[in-house]
Amino acid sequence: MDDDTPAAPRPPIAPAVRHGDLLITSGQTAIDADGQLIAVGRVGREVAFDVARRCAARCADNVLAVARHSARDEGTELARLLEVRVFVACGAEFTDQHLVADAATAVLLTELGEERGRHARTAVGVPALPGGSPVEVQATFALTAR
Repeated sequence: MDDDTPAAPRPPIAPAVRHGDLLITSGQTAIDADGQLIAVGRVGREVAFDVARRCAARCADNVLAVARHSARDEGTELARLLEVRVFVACGAEFTDQHLVADAATAVLLTELGEERGRHARTAVGVPALPGGSPVEVQATFALTAR
């Protein structure tokens, strides 16, 4: 190889990024263990409310998996959850984004406990999400040394 060979390309987005004692996850969709979306479409139209809540719960599971894996790779552990952002693909007539987001919050509180899992949250309706996922969840965690 000569000196003019460019570096191999890297994916521009990481599953999570650490900055100081913070770990910020990328948005996680409702992908199951087989890598398939649980549902596709907009909540209140192609996707029923109960299915959207199941998707939000799965997104939260995926956020925790990414965060725990990333923290372990950094030689740290999750001290507590600080913030959660829940994006719900829906039409303008759907106004229960917060109720869909409640399913993600329930998973996070169950897994982390009240003290470590209590968090600030934003739930937002959007016209579309990656791959047609009805829900996407992103989170920020505080880290502590192992």
